[in-house]
Amino acid sequence: MSNKALAIYLDGPMQSWGVASRFQHRETENLPTKSGVLGMLAAAMGIDKYADDEAERLKPLTELQFSVFRAFRIDQQRPVQRLSDFHTVGGGYEKTDHRGRLSIPHKASGGPFGTVITHRTYLTDARFIAVLEGAEATLSQCAEALSNPRWGIWFGRKTCLPAAPLSPTIADGREQALTVLAKKLGVELGEGQTQPKSLHADAWFLPDSPASYGTREFNSRPVQRS
Repeated sequence: MSNKALAIYLDGPMQSWGVASRFQHRETENLPTKSGVLGMLAAAMGIDKYADDEAERLKPLTELQFSVFRAFRIDQQRPVQRLSDFHTVGGGYEKTDHRGRLSIPHKASGGPFGTVITHRTYLTDARFIAVLEGAEATLSQCAEALSNPRWGIWFGRKTCLPAAPLSPTIADGREQALTVLAKKLGVELGEGQTQPKSLHADAWFLPDSPASYGTREFNSRPVQRS
């Protein structure tokens, strides 16, 4: 089975790509994460994160090599900004109502915690091209799902919707896929991250390869700045 490369355009007014953030403070990486992009693909393909076959259906996706690069419109080169916002969770629910009680955060001991304020960080006015490399059959399924998704497409969080078509493009290799899609969109490429072929001194690890979204299990993967 031959290997190909699938390039995807990620353009949105807000994006948020977390790796290790939990609880009240939710940060974002500077570039899209593999777990975030695969989560987007899993939703498009209709993979239920609570189903018994989730891990089996995720396996072909996690085996794909992942790279991502900044994309700049030729006529509009603006730096990516970061936006910090806060949300309240669990406020305004009636304790006497069964559904309301379920929506109120609880302490580890079981008692009601009350309203929780969460701080969340987003990238604004950001554009990227993500590339997945691997089996042609898997990439074809991904491209078809992105063109006709079963569930919604968003960039890290449900509030982060695309501003432009994802334009899935399959080519013979990463460089060709990048070149074809960038030319089609009229964008230039900047810094990025790739999956190193071998571990070098400038490579590091992120908990960014999903084993299960339902149980929030992620394995480490090597990352190298390009």
